Amino acid sequence: MGEEFALSGATWFWLFVPMPILIILSTITLFTGRRE
Repeated sequence: MGEEFALSGATWFWLFVPMPILIILSTITLFTGRRE
C-alpha cells in the first residue's frame, strides 16, 4: 500500500505542479507580446 500511495502522490504532484507554471508562462508571454 505504501508503494501505491507514493505512486498516486507522484501522479497528483505531476498533475497539479505544471498547471501554475503554464499559467504563469502564458501570462508572461501574453503581457510581453502585448507590450511590444
